[in-house]
Amino acid sequence: MKNIAIITGASSGMGREFVRQLDGQYEEIWGIGLGEEALDIVKQETQTHFVPLELDLTKQESFDKLNEKLQQEKPNVVFLANCSGFGKFGRYDEIKIEDSANMVDLNCKALMQMTEYVLPYMKEGGRIVEIASVAGFQPIPYMAVYGASKAFVVSYSRAINQELKSRKIKVTCVCPFWTKTAFFDRATDTKAKNEVVSYYAAMYKPEDVVKKAIKDSRKGKELSICGFIARSQVRLVNIFPKKIVMATWIRQQKLKKKYKDK
Repeated sequence: MKNIAIITGASSGMGREFVRQLDGQYEEIWGIGLGEEALDIVKQETQTHFVPLELDLTKQESFDKLNEKLQQEKPNVVFLANCSGFGKFGRYDEIKIEDSANMVDLNCKALMQMTEYVLPYMKEGGRIVEIASVAGFQPIPYMAVYGASKAFVVSYSRAINQELKSRKIKVTCVCPFWTKTAFFDRATDTKAKNEVVSYYAAMYKPEDVVKKAIKDSRKGKELSICGFIARSQVRLVNIFPKKIVMATWIRQQKLKKKYKDK
């Protein structure tokens, strides 16, 4: 029985960074993502035997293929990192409904399915990392669906972590602040007439976020939040009424002025 790690979103961003930092620690790494060429590049960069799995996690047939592979090989999944996900910036009518639906499918439904398809192949000591966001602690106008999807991840991760205590499997919810990845390329690719985010209090490096996530996972921490500014924001939004939190966000990004037409 092989000891393996499974990383979703492995072709870029945070997922690719997890592959890089976990290289050499397992017999195999299964990297799930889109783009055969991108996955091949990750494979070439990885010393551990890397198994590229080009799967669209918004489609059930992808999970059927994954489940079939798990049943055939019956690996011991020591580490699972759910890094697939995306966001969109803009007012509700500037984002296609199908894009918002896909956001929910990938950020919420696919993360839950990956976790629960893999859990039968995890033993005592197994670790799961779920990528959420500091956005999951507050409602965010003009990023409404993204913030709500990450709130699901925070709630689901913390709850299932309690459910898995008897199996001694730890779930760590990683909540990054703004992080320098290709996330912004897709997030800003909308019909938005205005720039939603014009002020970034901080911009973290993915390697720092992932390094802390792995460290916190090994310690069995429920939450992993990288950076003083990120931790401070989470504390503050949990203290103040959400009406004030939303008003502060709108004022900070000058969104009232930008969207004064409606």
